[in-house]
Amino acid sequence: LEKVVEQARDAIREGESIAATLKKSGQFPSMMVHMIAVGERSGQLETMLENVAAAYEREVDGKVGRLTTILSPAIIVSMAVVVVFIVFSILTPILDMQNFVN
Repeated sequence: LEKVVEQARDAIREGESIAATLKKSGQFPSMMVHMIAVGERSGQLETMLENVAAAYEREVDGKVGRLTTILSPAIIVSMAVVVVFIVFSILTPILDMQNFVN
């Protein structure tokens, strides 16, 4: 990604549009490239870049929220298994000693 950004920077310095440069790289989502192109044409590039950043931030927040929702029960179940294993490990020798005494 760093190499792609450097190539894009060089192309932009040579006069190419940001959107065209990013599109050529093939590394950036089409929605992002399209929004940047609209911003360049309308003279509102800063606003469009802020919109792109906000859109991707919402997307990441949503994915993190879903991941958290999925992982929470899995972590609880894993902890329960560990606790059961510890309890079983402690009780087994105690019960064996009790059976040996009887």
